[in-house]
Amino acid sequence: MIVIGPRAWLFGVAATPVAMLVAWKANSWATGAGLASVVLLVAVVVDALFAVDPEHIEIERDAPRSVVVDTVGVVSWVVTNRGARRADLAVADSLFPSFGAPRRFVMSLTPDERGTALVDIRPSRRGRFELESVTVRTFGPMRVGARQRGRTIADTIRVVPAFHSKREVELRMQRARLLDIGSRSVRAFGGGTEFDQLRDYSPDDQFRNIDWAATARAGRTIVRQYRAEQHETLLIILDNGRLMAARAGGVTRLEHAMDAVMALASVTDRMGDLVSLVTFDANVHDIVAPSRGMAHLRRFTEEMFDLEPVLGESDYAAMAAEVLARFRRRVTVVLLTDLAPAVVEASLGAAVRALSLRHDVVVGSVVASEVNEWLDTVPGEPAEAHLVAAAAAAVSHRATATIALRAMGAKVIDAEAGRLGPALVDHYLTKKAMGR
Repeated sequence: MIVIGPRAWLFGVAATPVAMLVAWKANSWATGAGLASVVLLVAVVVDALFAVDPEHIEIERDAPRSVVVDTVGVVSWVVTNRGARRADLAVADSLFPSFGAPRRFVMSLTPDERGTALVDIRPSRRGRFELESVTVRTFGPMRVGARQRGRTIADTIRVVPAFHSKREVELRMQRARLLDIGSRSVRAFGGGTEFDQLRDYSPDDQFRNIDWAATARAGRTIVRQYRAEQHETLLIILDNGRLMAARAGGVTRLEHAMDAVMALASVTDRMGDLVSLVTFDANVHDIVAPSRGMAHLRRFTEEMFDLEPVLGESDYAAMAAEVLARFRRRVTVVLLTDLAPAVVEASLGAAVRALSLRHDVVVGSVVASEVNEWLDTVPGEPAEAHLVAAAAAAVSHRATATIALRAMGAKVIDAEAGRLGPALVDHYLTKKAMGR
């Protein structure tokens, strides 16, 4: 396909005086304009015919398989001129606007020369991004005309969720390591209930841990050392319905929930427990069977990276029925959703009650930090007074929902934006320390 080159306007400017002269001689502006258009069209076509055929330009794209949101990845192109003449060309790729990178680059290649172009991408949202088309445009010697052709080069870039609370979770992993080797952890009670080994008594040991038979044999005080139980199962249930589309801290509640999933999965795996994942909205979707290891944690990312909140009601009853059918032995269930009194009363409460009869249930949710900020604000005008009243009503409604869920047997953790993951990890490690 022949297209107008970047310097066509210069040729048009140069031809304008000639067109005006012809129009004055012929006493017709239409004749002058027509002549100028014909001259410009002929120049574009002739110049384009001297351009290298885009079919002679080879392009290879190298794109990363996956990139974390708000981190930098590199996309590169290798362009080779297989034509017999020098090629001045431009390449436009189908990069998405959310990548925050230029989509077009230019280069000049002699025959059989190979050039490389690099661009940094910094995706601002999650998802699966299909790169399909690349357009090559070669320019004529005067750059008045050009030849253009598109081609298909398929690549897929998966933008996975960022683990924002990773640093805080790593600090808590120190506590997990203490539990893992049988220490008492940072708390004064607990230490696990799974027997690990016998050792000499120390002043900090509890009297009930003394092994009297071993003490009699050794002639000195011996205590039993315990460690946190391993190979227990943690089931994480991720709500993907309309409640998770609401924003808190600048992103959707679903983003905070996914950060909490990665935090819990990382610590659980380090502690030697098994972790499973269920996602649902109007239907129950992905169920990742309980397991552990880095490959298993990567599968969590695979299941979550392209999730977007479904703007419909979540079916809590179907979720509870599916979980009860698949998990018959007692496990710890962490349900990540939002606290809406109407939903708790209509469906969420009944599902939590059913799950609590067999499993230990924890409900995790995120409250927008802006709500608490407005609660601490002294209104100076009527509009601010309305916002303060709305914030107070929202807090009251969440407190009502929390009380209702606790009455149904669930532990409720309602954390501020960015704090849900660490709060759930703290709760999990506390339970491990207490041997529960």
